[in-house]
Amino acid sequence: MNTLTFDQVKFEGWDCVRLSNGDAELLVTTSVGPRIIRYGLTGGPNAFHVIPETLGQNDGSGPWQPYGGHRLWHAPEVNPRSYNPDHGPYGMPTLENGVLRVISPVESTTGIGKEMRISFAPNGSAVKVEHLLTNKNVWPVTLSVWALSIVANGGRVVLPQEPFVSHDDELVPARPLILWKFTDMADPRWRWGRKYLSLTQAGEAGNPQKVGAYNAQGWAAHLTDEQAFIITIVPVPGGPALLPDMGSNFETYTDGPFQELETLGPLTPLEPGETASHTEFWTLAKTGPIADTDAALDAALLPLVSEAISASRLSSPTYSS
Repeated sequence: MNTLTFDQVKFEGWDCVRLSNGDAELLVTTSVGPRIIRYGLTGGPNAFHVIPETLGQNDGSGPWQPYGGHRLWHAPEVNPRSYNPDHGPYGMPTLENGVLRVISPVESTTGIGKEMRISFAPNGSAVKVEHLLTNKNVWPVTLSVWALSIVANGGRVVLPQEPFVSHDDELVPARPLILWKFTDMADPRWRWGRKYLSLTQAGEAGNPQKVGAYNAQGWAAHLTDEQAFIITIVPVPGGPALLPDMGSNFETYTDGPFQELETLGPLTPLEPGETASHTEFWTLAKTGPIADTDAALDAALLPLVSEAISASRLSSPTYSS
């Protein structure tokens, strides 16, 4: 059993805390955000992209910035409500019984409080990230917990299609597939396969693409030539009728220099003081390049997804001292 370590470090010009189980590590910014700004195997590449133009910025002023990494929002997306600036330092994260608690100030524009609770499995790369939103207003609010990761550049997001069933055997539709008004299904960054849907990050800014889906299989992957980053969730009972964005629990968005892999929880009415939560489970695996074909993705991804789902069933971790 590995030893869990927790310390303060500098990363890309920001003050951060680092949590590691020896096999993998993650860094959380305390200068801005909070953001999980790095997640990687020890000595390995970052699963996240960090925006070069805003490295180390923390002056606490100006408009919202993406910065990079993993962040916590609430849906449905509306501008300016969704874009509450989160720069400037906040309270120091704390480690309690193996769980890193990251609490940001209540948003001045929405009255919503945000918290992430992050824990490693005792060995390997598996991470549990619980996202919590609390209504600090004196009136009810309906929202969805929305977890967004700006994933490493030079890769692609892969979403599974629903398992094939013959028209002779089943006539009802399988799931919603959600498109935005700017989605161009003929864009060459897309591959609409029989078993998988892929969106590749490439090109210059100014030509965004986005898709959402109700994904009953509960997983998606981001692939680079070096590693596979797999996110799993437990799909909500009741399915798409309870979700935002016309029934979406997974989304991916790209605009030239960066790409996001997103998951969403159900739309939840919160009375004052009530909290909604949504949990992602992460794993990383070293790989070589994986061809963007259904057969290659089957061979490479399905064993990793099986391992990721098994890792998500782990109970709260315990560590040696």
